[in-house]
Amino acid sequence: MRKIFLFIFIILTLAAGAQSSSVQIHLRSGVSIPLLEFTSNDLKDGCFTQTGISTSLAISSQIYKQWGIVLQSGFQLHPVSVGILGYEKVKNDPFLLDITIRSEPYQIIHFAGGPSYTFFPVPKLRLSFIALAGMFLSKTPYQLHKPTYFLTGPPYYEITSSRDRSFAYGTGFNLGYNITSCYEIGVEGDLLRSKAGFSFISANGLRTDFKQITMLNLSVVLVLKVPYNR
Repeated sequence: MRKIFLFIFIILTLAAGAQSSSVQIHLRSGVSIPLLEFTSNDLKDGCFTQTGISTSLAISSQIYKQWGIVLQSGFQLHPVSVGILGYEKVKNDPFLLDITIRSEPYQIIHFAGGPSYTFFPVPKLRLSFIALAGMFLSKTPYQLHKPTYFLTGPPYYEITSSRDRSFAYGTGFNLGYNITSCYEIGVEGDLLRSKAGFSFISANGLRTDFKQITMLNLSVVLVLKVPYNR
């Protein structure tokens, strides 16, 4: 955690000394696509997630020539495919005839920042590539399971939610079209990955489930250019 705050402090210090006479505020809204283990339908390692929503805010500024910095924060929701989750549970339990599941979505808040490289392929069209590192604040869904057993069993059981903070890293891009000197519109995306450990209390004591969270966030963006005097 201390290393993350130190990293953010360094980024802010660089921003204060940036050569640019403006700061860009990026207002983003779009979709978040789960990838790899995060969307897997494996009962042990998967999360059964589906494409959800993403909203985020970013601040960027140029430091030296084509090099700059980006700081961003975002919120992602990923619904759980309860139909497939129930099917896999029935398939793997010979005494389970059927099951009904209600589930909240996975919730992720991320903070990240890093250097960017910007160039203009054609006039007014800006393209930036970004290296990102930061932190995930992740929350697993609360779930209510109502099983039907071949013999006897509980009428229902709950899986409570759990939270974790974990290091995250990834990469991103910004593609913007300059409408006026005050704002741009465009498309932005980032690919982020983190390994989170979620703790639960079971009959055998405290258990920690480690989950790899990988997501691709794609958003439409409005970029506001805020001038400042140095």
